[in-house]
Amino acid sequence: MPVVDVEDDMNSIFTIVQLVLLFVAGVFDFKKKEISLLLIIAMAAISIVCGVIDVFFGKSSAKEILICLIPGACLMMLSLISRQSIGIGDGLIVAAIGLCFGIHRLVLGVSIALFISGIMSIFLIIVRKAGKKDSFPFVPFIFVGMVVSMFA
Repeated sequence: MPVVDVEDDMNSIFTIVQLVLLFVAGVFDFKKKEISLLLIIAMAAISIVCGVIDVFFGKSSAKEILICLIPGACLMMLSLISRQSIGIGDGLIVAAIGLCFGIHRLVLGVSIALFISGIMSIFLIIVRKAGKKDSFPFVPFIFVGMVVSMFA
């Protein structure tokens, strides 16, 4: 009889829910250039549950959980330093999903998001659809980066 790994099944469900919420946040960001605080809170709550489950089953330590918050904190600091060139909501989103995805997937996903958004920026400047000071939503790129990181 096969052994059912409840922890992995729950983490898979939480990860799928996080991706769905991230997609919804990306649509909000694309259409309104703002992110719903309710969505961020929901993502953070799911991540906290994932973190508690990981600690309970011995998959992660408290130190590893805190490390997952660093990329989001870095984006929030960058937002403050750059006078919102990167929105504070982008950093909050990354911090909110960190515990659920883990540091390796998170860093890979955010790196992919930064790379793709950089390519998009260069393209838009070259075709003169945007200038150097124009902004565009970043959460859709985070979504794409996180989806790609799931298969890497």
